[in-house]
Amino acid sequence: MDTAWVLSAPQFVLLAVTGLLAVGSGMAWIRGRYGLALGLLMVAAFALRLLMASLDPFLHEWDERYHALVAKHMIADPLQPLLRDRAYLPYDYKRWGGNMVWLHKQPLFLWQMALSMSLFGVNELALRLPSALLTSLLLYPVYRLGYLLFASRDTAYLGAVLVAFAYFQLELVSGYIGMDHNDAAFLVYVTASIWAYYEYRAATQRQVAWLVAVGVLAGAAVLCKWLTGLLVYAGWGIALLLDPVRRRAFAEYVRLAASAGVAVLVFLPWQLYTAWRFPLESAYERAYNTRHFFEKLEGNDVPWYYHFTMLPVHYGVMLGLVVVGIVWVLRRGFRLVEIFSIVGVALVFFTLAATKMFTYLYVISPLLLLLAAVPLGAAAAWVRARSGQARPATLIVGLLGLIWLDARPLAIYNRHFQEEYFPMMRGSIGRARYLNNTAIYRTLDANVPPGYVVFNAPDGDEIAAMFHCNRPVYAWWPSEAELATLQAQGMRVAVFPDRPDRVVPDYVRQSPGAILLWGNPR
Repeated sequence: MDTAWVLSAPQFVLLAVTGLLAVGSGMAWIRGRYGLALGLLMVAAFALRLLMASLDPFLHEWDERYHALVAKHMIADPLQPLLRDRAYLPYDYKRWGGNMVWLHKQPLFLWQMALSMSLFGVNELALRLPSALLTSLLLYPVYRLGYLLFASRDTAYLGAVLVAFAYFQLELVSGYIGMDHNDAAFLVYVTASIWAYYEYRAATQRQVAWLVAVGVLAGAAVLCKWLTGLLVYAGWGIALLLDPVRRRAFAEYVRLAASAGVAVLVFLPWQLYTAWRFPLESAYERAYNTRHFFEKLEGNDVPWYYHFTMLPVHYGVMLGLVVVGIVWVLRRGFRLVEIFSIVGVALVFFTLAATKMFTYLYVISPLLLLLAAVPLGAAAAWVRARSGQARPATLIVGLLGLIWLDARPLAIYNRHFQEEYFPMMRGSIGRARYLNNTAIYRTLDANVPPGYVVFNAPDGDEIAAMFHCNRPVYAWWPSEAELATLQAQGMRVAVFPDRPDRVVPDYVRQSPGAILLWGNPR
């Protein structure tokens, strides 16, 4: 077991900055300087996310490496979502993990990653930077939403604190949890669209601007993870129908339709473009998305209540606060029809869907954490009302304890530094494997001349290898006929060494100009 936890100097600085800014934010909050407190909190959240993004100097198996490689190729052409830049060998366009044109996910989060890597280089930190930045900026909409819902700056601030240090969200930013940057961007845009809706409801001026903002943000959510990005309209529509006054006002339906129309204008062009440019892949992926609701795909065979079992994973001990918060707001008569409608629609939809993934329901996490903050805000108000020297100390100790429980630092330590706790997904043998293989893949450009195709990488690792180099890499070897086709194109082969379960055929090893690579990717 490797028990050493050694932070680099920059990582230690980020950790120290996070701690100092969190304390500074708490002190500003205690003094009632909420704007300063929120600003310091957002910077602390960004420093923490940069730390999380830097913990693992390699790509994670599911699904970060696929997202990273497609984003790398989109640097050159944002309108060409390619897993491979060229079809050196035949491929099955129906295999999202082994095709060429990659339409398995919507493009916005990939564009963000591509832009970041075009500015800061093709590396793990750069591809994770958009998730770190967006989820830090999310704290402002969360704070505003909390204030608009509950008219309490304490509740709004503490809701932002819970989101800032939410463990599961931090792991999305690190790339450790599957769907990673896709789900991070998705929950940001969905939450921001809900915030914009409440700003529209509260506005006496610029209502049209907020209506447009709802549509733009909801459309952006769709461009991350398809039509569930329109959750804000589910809450809006249900609340409209349940309101005996508003449901009689035709103008309300016009405003909803106009905002939804803006969302369509945001996400529809990409659908039309891909249907025209990549008709085969586009038609298949549209059908495949629909099949998720009716079929258990990708080996997914879990019970109907699966998403309920994931709630403790998403929230840890904070789940108890979420339950208390829900009971609290119901008993005190808060009118949260839209919020509960959105949570209910998401829960029912993903429960009914045959294919269930462990991050699907996390999109509503900022809403649930805001609900958890309601009793915390009441407790903070009660402490503020008490006199005495112990009041500031009580609040800051309580805040730091809340952050510790929310962030789960021991879980982060175990997952990123303890070998036996490292993800064992689909045969992985832990952190040492990732470090070893990544070091090898980073040398491929230096060790393999242009015009070569690399074979015999471990299954799945060909994707990570192509991110770290500019050579085509495959996890198997070509047939004799395929090898002849490659040679006719002027291509030669380089092969990784034999492994106990995989011996490279002689016709590959002995082909003209073949290179036998050093290193032993596992």
